[in-house]
Amino acid sequence: MILLNSGVKAETPASNTPSADNALMQSSAIPVTVRRGFLAIVTGQIGAQKHNFILDTGTAPSILNARLARKLSLEVTSGALIAAGRRVKTQQAVLPELDLGPIHAVNLSVNVMDLAAWEDKLGTEIAGLIGMDVLGRTSFQLDYERKELIFGSIAAEGIAVSYDRLAGLALAEATVQGRRVRLIVDTGSDLVVVYGENWDRRDAPAGATASEGRDGTGVAGSVSARLITNPEMELGGRQFRGLATYSLPSAASSIYDGFFGVRALKLRGLSFDRATQTMYLLN
Repeated sequence: MILLNSGVKAETPASNTPSADNALMQSSAIPVTVRRGFLAIVTGQIGAQKHNFILDTGTAPSILNARLARKLSLEVTSGALIAAGRRVKTQQAVLPELDLGPIHAVNLSVNVMDLAAWEDKLGTEIAGLIGMDVLGRTSFQLDYERKELIFGSIAAEGIAVSYDRLAGLALAEATVQGRRVRLIVDTGSDLVVVYGENWDRRDAPAGATASEGRDGTGVAGSVSARLITNPEMELGGRQFRGLATYSLPSAASSIYDGFFGVRALKLRGLSFDRATQTMYLLN
């Protein structure tokens, strides 16, 4: 079970909150490679060199592979981030420039982490994870079916989710097992995950098995996850049942209650309107 950098945010707000002028961004599109049915990989550039990046809306700020940070001779400092509700020690650096489609980011504050294990799992080199601090500099649409990342004006359609500037993430108001929760919209996972304990409903059908324990791996290291039996989720007036849903008893956050993968809900993709700071989930 993989919890790929889900719900990762800086311990203190980053100074590179999305601020670019959307009007100056040229409409364009770049191809997306989809791995494991949910991981969106795109090609970006650092200087003149092209690299593969994972698009992860559940990450802020973006993450640079430690291998590449060493190759670029970047000065790194110690820091911390919050991952799956846990405080995790990490390194930080300033990336001189990063290009993705029409986005040109300079002096970008990034977390630096060893992504070798993820490269092994995916069978390809990964320069890092591009989060909402970069993606949110313009309006965009990620379409899994067309396998495209489209930049420029987008239609205001789908399930609307507000972007939370404090968290640097899009947080959806939802109901899971009858409880009201705020969940991160996360392209870095294919699961629904909620924090805390006692998520199985008391009215589960007779004979339902007890929650199954599993270990998950991610930025926070190994975490103990429990499968929720007969999961139910309501979001934007839609009912979702039977999704792969887990609880993390040891996780907690004062800003959000967990996360959900866009593909976990079998959605076509998502779009972000920078002008209104709204993310849309596409059916």
